[in-house]
Amino acid sequence: MVDFVNWAAYAGGQLALAAVNEKECEGHLAVAQARAAVAARAEKTVAAQKAVAADDPDVQEATAALTEAYARRKILEAVHAGLETKGRVVSRELTRRTGTSSLENRTGKWGT
Repeated sequence: MVDFVNWAAYAGGQLALAAVNEKECEGHLAVAQARAAVAARAEKTVAAQKAVAADDPDVQEATAALTEAYARRKILEAVHAGLETKGRVVSRELTRRTGTSSLENRTGKWGT
């Protein structure tokens, strides 16, 4: 039981770090997109500006980093949720096996 609790706590910490990393990547992407948009302001239409900005290598790199950070967070969410669920199952089973004495159940009360 202690192992499940410890692993769930570790996964929760890693999940928090992954969420922070994802936010940082979102910020880097926003900055890269803004810089690319400023560099592409000579384009005549907004669609053309966005297309040129999206083609910028810094924007593509920041987008890839954000996608990777998002994937890592989602995987860690699944691991953390699984560990918490398994920990609850182990807790219930331990309670079921050790939490009742023969006096608390029907057999202990009535001798049958």
